[in-house]
Amino acid sequence: MSLVIGVVSQKGGVGKSTVARLVACNYAASEWRVKIADMDLAQGTCTSWNRRRLQNEIAPKVAVEQFLNVADALKTGEHYDLVVFDGAPHSTRKTLEIALSSHLIILPTGVSLDDLEPTIKLAHELKKNGVQPNRISIALTRAGNSEVELGEGMEYVRASGYHLLEGVIHEKTAIRRSSDEGKCATETPFKSINEKVDILVQAIVNRADALSKK
Repeated sequence: MSLVIGVVSQKGGVGKSTVARLVACNYAASEWRVKIADMDLAQGTCTSWNRRRLQNEIAPKVAVEQFLNVADALKTGEHYDLVVFDGAPHSTRKTLEIALSSHLIILPTGVSLDDLEPTIKLAHELKKNGVQPNRISIALTRAGNSEVELGEGMEYVRASGYHLLEGVIHEKTAIRRSSDEGKCATETPFKSINEKVDILVQAIVNRADALSKK
């Protein structure tokens, strides 16, 4: 049985696809067979990103495919060690299906209340509809340079009772430009940026490993 990690959000622009690609690339770098299930048929962000990755011959290769429904995506898991769902934004029935099918559900969020409030609202909705709360983790993304704002965001998540993943993805030009080339957030030209993002990667790996054994 493959490991399933779902990356979902209540709103767009919070780094959902960035996190999905980050997870996929780093597992693939450890020689896992990985597929991203791109569930956003309208935008296909991960699909377009992977086209650029293939054109630029970037290793490791990551399989990406668009799916209309969750069941079809899960069927492909028979051929992969890891399936990463990149869910469409907004809380939908499909979002819940992804969450119920995943060992770990990651909710990326910025550190402003405009991002934090709908993120925690989605976490509550998932919990209310049968998702085990310990499988829900919050990842701080699109953070600026203010340590005060970052600290306030961390406290907000902790007060909600949901698991806060260690590490953060800061808003960096290098990360955006690397994405334009088909790279993930730990594949920038800058070691310092990669190392900071890698803290989040390791936290995700550790959390997924612990949950998949339960």
